[in-house]
Amino acid sequence: MKIVKVPSRERVGIVNVSSPPEVELEIDVRPRKGELVIWVTNPNTFKVETSNEIELYEYVGFWQRIDPGIVFLDRRIVLIPGETMEQKLPLELPPGRYKVVKFAYVNGAKVRIEKEFTV
Repeated sequence: MKIVKVPSRERVGIVNVSSPPEVELEIDVRPRKGELVIWVTNPNTFKVETSNEIELYEYVGFWQRIDPGIVFLDRRIVLIPGETMEQKLPLELPPGRYKVVKFAYVNGAKVRIEKEFTV
């Protein structure tokens, strides 16, 4: 077992090292004129906590993180099973290969979830 410190409010959780927490978020990304629309759905049978923070990467032979110039307030969002949240980012991306990264918080662990898309 491994003790994992969760980044919010000094909470601590215990995670079995041999089996990381199994959590899934379905992410759908659609670029529109002047904005990037992201839908995050919880397909699990339990509540999943996420935040409004998004990391954005562009593939230029390797994944390079893009600074969208947007400040995300640290706000946790609880998605019940089947619930979907929508986020809009005021971004105009040039054609290319990208990915967004969201984080889910389950059983005291932070789990990274990625979705690739093209513009």
